Amino acid sequence: MASSTPTDDEQQFPAATVMDNRSPGQVSGVVVSRLWIATALCAAVAGLLVWWQIGAHGPAIEVRFAEGYGLQAGDPVRYRGIIVGEVQEIVLDATLEGVVVHIRLTEAAADLAREGTRFWIERPNISIGQVHGLDTLVGGRYVGVLPAATEAPPCQQFYGLDVASEPVRNIAEGLEVTLESKNRYGLQAGSPIAYRGVTVGQILSVGLTNDAATVEARAYIEPEYRQLVREQTRFWSSSGLDVKIGFSGIELDADTLATIAAGGVAFATPNAAGNPAVTGQRFELFKSPRDEWLTWQPRVAIGNATLPQGVVTPRSVLGIRHQSGALGALGAGRERGWLLPLEDGRLVGPANVLTGAADEEYRLEVAGQESSLPLAELRVSELLVSGRLAQEIREQVDTWPLTKIRHSDQPEEVVITCGSAEMTLPIAAQRLSANDQGWVVEPNVPLDQSWHGASVIAASDGLVIGILIRDDERALIAPLTKDLLGPVARDR
Repeated sequence: MASSTPTDDEQQFPAATVMDNRSPGQVSGVVVSRLWIATALCAAVAGLLVWWQIGAHGPAIEVRFAEGYGLQAGDPVRYRGIIVGEVQEIVLDATLEGVVVHIRLTEAAADLAREGTRFWIERPNISIGQVHGLDTLVGGRYVGVLPAATEAPPCQQFYGLDVASEPVRNIAEGLEVTLESKNRYGLQAGSPIAYRGVTVGQILSVGLTNDAATVEARAYIEPEYRQLVREQTRFWSSSGLDVKIGFSGIELDADTLATIAAGGVAFATPNAAGNPAVTGQRFELFKSPRDEWLTWQPRVAIGNATLPQGVVTPRSVLGIRHQSGALGALGAGRERGWLLPLEDGRLVGPANVLTGAADEEYRLEVAGQESSLPLAELRVSELLVSGRLAQEIREQVDTWPLTKIRHSDQPEEVVITCGSAEMTLPIAAQRLSANDQGWVVEPNVPLDQSWHGASVIAASDGLVIGILIRDDERALIAPLTKDLLGPVARDR
C-alpha cells in the first residue's frame, strides 16, 4: 500500500501570540493603584481598631472637688475594692476655687455615671470610732465611688464629697431624708441613727445649706426600718454627755464612746404617726428630746423588704418544755422552740415542745409563766400541735389574728421570722422541695436549731402559712392545715 504524504497546506505549525509591551509609565500606574488599595485597607482596619478601643471604655465624666489632696493622673477609681475607672486629668476650675477631675470609667462600670452617684478622694482618716483610707498610705490616693439607684438618669458632671461616704446596702430600697438644724451637734458621715437604742441607719453627709443659714445632714434609714419614720417623727442629737445635778445627786446620761466622739441621731414617732415619710422629706433636728417624745410607743410594722410594704410580722414567743420531777431538774425532757399565740387563745408550735411521753409529766414555760402539759383542746398533727393557752399567759403575749392565716398546698416564696429583724430570712420557692410532711429546705440555707418553731410567712401577701421544724437532719416547713387550726385556715 502506498503511503500518503501531507501537503504543505495540510502541515500545521505552532502559532505565537503577540502582546503589546507595557511602557514604564503603564507599569508604574499599576503599582501605584495596588498600593492605594493596600493603603485604604490598612486605614480601614486601623479605623476599626480605634473604634473598638474607644467603644471598650465607659463614659467620660467630670467630678469637681474643693481640694485635690495629692490625686494624680493615672490614679484609679475604685468601687468595692476593684478598679472601675481611671483619672485622666486634673485641672483647676475656671474660678480657681476648686479642681476638676476628668475620669474615664470602664465599660462594665458605665452605670456609675448616674445622678446621685457620690465620689470622694480616699485618703488616711483616723478618728475615734472610725478609720478610713489606711491602704492609701502604701498604695497612693484613689477616687472612691458609691453608686446611685439604677433607675436614676445618666449624668456626666458631679460634685465630689469632702469625706468618704459610708457604704450603704440596698440604698435604693431604704429611706433618705434631710435633717436641718442650727448647729452641727458633732455629726459627721457615718454617725449612727438609732430608734430606742437600736441602730437603724446612718448619716451620709453633713454640710451647710446654700444660704449658709443652717446645717443639713443627709440621713439614711435601712429598708426594714423605713416604716418607723412618719410625718410626725421627731429627730434629736444623741451625742455628748447629759449631766443633771439635783438634790438626789448627780445623774449622768451618756451613750457609747463612738457616739460621743462621732455624734449620733435618735428619733421617736408618736402613736398617731401619720403617713410614712418619703425620700427627700425634711425634718428639724433638735438639740435634745422633749420628755413626751420618750414616752411615745407606737406599733409600727417593720420587717424584711421582701414582704409587701406595711405588713406586720408575727411576734413569736420562746417556749421551753421541762420534765417534772427529779429527772427534770437534771435537764431531762427539755425541749426548746418558738410558739405562735393566736387571738382565740390557742397556741401553735412544734410537737416536741408542746407534747411529751404519755407516762411522764411535763410543764411549759412561756413568757415567764408556767403551764402544765398537755394543753386543753389539743390538736396534734405529725409535726405540729395546737392547744388552749392558759389565761395568765395569754395576758403576757401578743397574739396573731386568725384572719392572717391561710393554707398553702405547694411551695412558694416565704419569709421565716422569729419576731426580730435579726432573725428574719427570706427563702425562694426554688430552695423548697415538697414531700409528705411539708417542704424541705435546702441544706445550704443557714437555719440552725435556734430557728426551730419560727413562723413562715408568704412573701406574696404576708399571711402565716406554716411553722419551721428544725431537727438534727434537716429544716422543714410544716404547713398549717385545717385539721390543726380548723376553719380559720384559708385556702390559697
